[in-house]
Amino acid sequence: MKRTLEILLIYATGLIQGLVLVTVPAASSVLTNPNIFAFSDSEYGILFVPQVIMAILGALLGPKLSRKWGLKTIYQAGLGFNLSAMGLIAASQLVQGQHNLAYICFFLGTTSVGAGFGLTLPMINVYAERFFPYKSASALTGLHTLLGTGTALAPLLVTILVKKSAWWFLPLSAFILLGVIFMASLLFDLKGEKLKLSSDPIQSSESQSALSFGFWLFVLVVFLYGYCETVFANWAIIYLSKDILLSATQAGIALAAFWGAVTAGRLLVSLLTVWIAPVWVYRVLPVMVAAAFLGISRIESQYSGIVLFGFAGLACSAFLPLSFSLAQKRFESIAETVSGAIMASYMLGYGLASYGIGQVLEITDIRLGTLYRSSTFLAVVIVVLAIVLTRPRRQMIQ
Repeated sequence: MKRTLEILLIYATGLIQGLVLVTVPAASSVLTNPNIFAFSDSEYGILFVPQVIMAILGALLGPKLSRKWGLKTIYQAGLGFNLSAMGLIAASQLVQGQHNLAYICFFLGTTSVGAGFGLTLPMINVYAERFFPYKSASALTGLHTLLGTGTALAPLLVTILVKKSAWWFLPLSAFILLGVIFMASLLFDLKGEKLKLSSDPIQSSESQSALSFGFWLFVLVVFLYGYCETVFANWAIIYLSKDILLSATQAGIALAAFWGAVTAGRLLVSLLTVWIAPVWVYRVLPVMVAAAFLGISRIESQYSGIVLFGFAGLACSAFLPLSFSLAQKRFESIAETVSGAIMASYMLGYGLASYGIGQVLEITDIRLGTLYRSSTFLAVVIVVLAIVLTRPRRQMIQ
């Protein structure tokens, strides 16, 4: 019973972490509305810079700190940063009319989101794999399905709450739920099961020799994927409302379709991988990402926006959790380090797409549709890297 409750706690954390991560992008129409917070596109993009920096630091330092202080301590530290983030973002409503003060609240809030995400996600990834060591692909995909559920709920909830002038209720609710999870974590040891390490010295040697190539390929492919996913997610509402001239509600529904499809796709993949080798799914998904970029650059209506962003969500669905699973299996003796490095590379791609695109839009005449179309090239690169990474080990360059 105790083990079951620990598993539920870790998976519930994934759900709320998704909600926390997308709270600011989901509220982008509120933040850039000249009658509410009136942040410029550049100011909106800059909000994600400290988030990315702190997420990368957390992801890289978390594994080292966990070996010193334990997974549970770092996991709880991540929860603490998430609590701080939601408290600050909710409090911004109290200073809505004071532009600089409100911006500081969001800036500090996204900083805390980054630290919380960078510390929490790698830890719960390791917990999931330790709880289910022989079904790690399904376990991680299931965890990320709940993460995706949280990200899908955020834009839907914001769309509903904006109509009632109560968007701030979302971060406030997340703050309360995180408090409950943190208090519950105090009741459990949260040790999980140790991963089974290789006893074959030849296999261990091969794993270490491949680290210089295979490890960095995983880092690169997840960096590129992080960029692609963020172009879909963080700029969807602004693209659809400013370029396609949809209402904020219609754009919010399209973003919700994206995250909803991410969640449904992860659930579907967790079932499919029982019969189909995960490597085949890993190879097909980036092909779909490339097709999604081309389709989204040609959106003409609300319905095509919902369908195409939904397809993009399906394309993105399981690529990140499968990257974690494949990499942690290949380098199982350093699973925490691998998980942290992959998380850091994902956030680096996230940051490039968030801040970089904001700057491009601010200083050039390039439109988001053009950026969506040109990102197809990166998706093709991901296809090639995915094939290389999933070839039999002996065929890889060491």
